[in-house]
Amino acid sequence: MKLDRFSSERLDIIRFPLIVGVIFIHAIGSSVKLKNSNTGIEQIGFISEFIQAFISNGLARIAVPLFFLISGYLFFLAFTWSLEKYQSKVKSRLRTLVIPFLFWNAICILVFFIAQSIPSTSVFFSGSNQYIATYNVFDFFNNLLGLNKSPISYQFWFIRDLIVMVILAPLFLLILNNKNISTFVFACLFTLWFIGFWPIYVPSLAAFFFFYAGAYFSNMKFDLFSIDRYGKVISSIYLIILVTDSLTKGEVYSSYIHKIGIVFGIMTALYLSKYALQSTVAKNVLLKLSHYSFFVFAVHEPILTILKKIIYKLIVPTSDLAVTSIYLSIPIAVILISLAAYKVLSMAIPKTLNIVTGGRKT
Repeated sequence: MKLDRFSSERLDIIRFPLIVGVIFIHAIGSSVKLKNSNTGIEQIGFISEFIQAFISNGLARIAVPLFFLISGYLFFLAFTWSLEKYQSKVKSRLRTLVIPFLFWNAICILVFFIAQSIPSTSVFFSGSNQYIATYNVFDFFNNLLGLNKSPISYQFWFIRDLIVMVILAPLFLLILNNKNISTFVFACLFTLWFIGFWPIYVPSLAAFFFFYAGAYFSNMKFDLFSIDRYGKVISSIYLIILVTDSLTKGEVYSSYIHKIGIVFGIMTALYLSKYALQSTVAKNVLLKLSHYSFFVFAVHEPILTILKKIIYKLIVPTSDLAVTSIYLSIPIAVILISLAAYKVLSMAIPKTLNIVTGGRKT
């Protein structure tokens, strides 16, 4: 089975909105830690809390699972095992995943080291993380690769886990070759994900389950967009679950509502891509922005944290309105800065930019 052009564009069209979701996940909060103090509000009001819960801990939380699912789906699409084909896949992922992963984490270590060494910028580091000047050899590789924690550019835990999934692909293929076993494994992994049990740090449970789910659907020749006929019902149910999830954070059953919401949210995102593609303006804009997705993902941190700390230090928000305004504004500013940076770099060092973004050209 191969993707037709319409389906391929529908997957492309949701990439950038999902990156926006990732940025909002990382933008949540009403205070920041500086070197000698905390600035902001520890307790925010109901409306502010609901807005952040609805966007960052609700709507945006489908981003990472859906990215893993799409990655697994595309990796195993029309893929039959041979050592040569697998080596070709691995070689391709070295370019699209491994090189960018190493580059951006190395750059982050360098930038943080410089910033921590300058008195005027060192005040923005809270000291809750180990200073780079004190790293030993293991600390360096741990922050570069994320061996027992997230890498220093913490959003790259996603790429780290995706690399592990590629390495485990032969195992997945062995399982997928038996329909009954593959379905049983799918059910087991879903159960583990739903109850939140996973004793392994790398790969994460989200990575393992959703990448496998994508591989499973691909192997079963399941069309991801076959749910379109139920899309209106699914999206209506999702909205109800999303509101309920946002209102019940902290309850003992909230994690289960949240997980159900992710399932319906993924289906809703896939369904809504149809309407985005039907609008010429939305289609052109989102397809264009999809090419910038990886770069925005790579640089949104530490830009987001830097912006947030600077704004909180300058403004010192003391009201819910101020906190909410900053929360909604910073992701937009991060996106605009990232896109502008990409444009500048694409003119100044296009070949290097192409390499460090995994060959993802505009």
